[in-house]
Amino acid sequence: MLLRAALLAPLCALPLHAQDGGQLYTLYCSACHGADGKGATGGTFPPLAGSDWVMGDAARPVKIVLHGLHGEVEVDGRKFNLEMPPQGSVLPDDQIAAILSYARTSWGNKAEVVTAEFVKATREATADRKGPWTQDEILKLHPLPAAKPPIANLISQVYKGEWQKLPDFSTLKAENIEEEHDGKISIKKAGHTDLFGMVWEGDLTAPYSADYLFRIDADDGARVIIDGKTVAEVNGTGPMDGGRGKEGSIKLEAGPHKIRVEYFEYYGNEGIALAWRNASVPGWKSLSDTSVKGGREPIPLVPLNGRAVVYRNFIEGTTPRGIGIGFPGNVNMAYSADDLAPELIWTGSFMDASRHWTDRGQGNQAPAGEKVVKLSGSRALPDNARFRGYKLDAAGNPTFSVQVGAQFLLDTWKPAGATGEPALARTIAVNGEGGPMEILIAEKAGVKEGPEGFELGAVRVKAEGEGLVSRDGKVFVKVSPGKPATVTYSWK
Repeated sequence: MLLRAALLAPLCALPLHAQDGGQLYTLYCSACHGADGKGATGGTFPPLAGSDWVMGDAARPVKIVLHGLHGEVEVDGRKFNLEMPPQGSVLPDDQIAAILSYARTSWGNKAEVVTAEFVKATREATADRKGPWTQDEILKLHPLPAAKPPIANLISQVYKGEWQKLPDFSTLKAENIEEEHDGKISIKKAGHTDLFGMVWEGDLTAPYSADYLFRIDADDGARVIIDGKTVAEVNGTGPMDGGRGKEGSIKLEAGPHKIRVEYFEYYGNEGIALAWRNASVPGWKSLSDTSVKGGREPIPLVPLNGRAVVYRNFIEGTTPRGIGIGFPGNVNMAYSADDLAPELIWTGSFMDASRHWTDRGQGNQAPAGEKVVKLSGSRALPDNARFRGYKLDAAGNPTFSVQVGAQFLLDTWKPAGATGEPALARTIAVNGEGGPMEILIAEKAGVKEGPEGFELGAVRVKAEGEGLVSRDGKVFVKVSPGKPATVTYSWK
């Protein structure tokens, strides 16, 4: 079911309990807007988390759910053009109210709940509406709040001097200090065209915890510093044509962070451009009054048509022969063919393929999602064990095969979150002549025994079969030939 813009998705429900709204959102909306409200498939669909389209005047999202939305809309600084079909003919008032209430009070959103009576009144007041809304129509009736400046409390300082590389501005005295009320990096108040420098300082708020990319370009040199760490830098002299632009990444927790931008101009043309984005979400957000050129856009890998997707490039957190699997249901894993064991599991988005699929970039690519759990990091089976490849079933679910002497270990993975809770089910079978095998399940300090198995940070682990054994900070499962064991990993 296609959904659209930062408004709510096809929402359907049971009674009016908050829990019902959450279950319905997971069932009917998360495929497009994401289980975490950030927009599914790496942000290809509009986010609801932190979106003013969802919060504020409740009539706005109610009308869109009832009648749909058509054409281009801008959400969180990015543009989308995905048709939101009308749901008023299929969803009763209490169902719409339950899901909208869930969206307006989840993922950090703080807005009043929506009542079935309000939905009913809005339905009656717009009964003559024959087609979907456009952005201009709905915002004329229910405007979004004024956009906040991209950088809060921004102050600029101007320096006069001759440099061909970035100086140490901390040793220099500014000739002028200004407040930049529009919150954007700009050289308009420099008062010079050659032989000057500027420094901007302010507060940049990360909407949620994630890896963020920054791209900076300048004529002549510039750097961006976040919380005291240089993230990206263009040094020396040269044009601002996109070819000199540089990118850097940094992991930020949700909330405000100190940003400092340094810049110098030698002779000739002058300019600076700075933008940022969630590393796994396409679309740069400008932090300057000049747009950046170039920059690698993400290539989000997502399950399609209910089938899991495979990623075989270098994955951060596992070995060079890592095999990543992204399942429907926002659950993912990475298996090491070197260590003969699964080494990472995580929720949310799967992988951004742009590093290795664009110009064959070097280095490891981190998982694009969140709640990443490191299960192990060393060889799980005896030295004589050999990886014999893997097979995919019709849904793309993998079975990894390892030979240990005369026996074969078959390790099958599937999504298991039928109730909406992110979970993975792992079935381990041993075939061939020989005794039982002890399989490493997790290798991590801080493994705790809980009421339903073991806990590894945000993940609960339980097993059916001969059960789990904890020893020396490790968790094992014993598997006998002909007696498969099922291990379930579920996120709290």
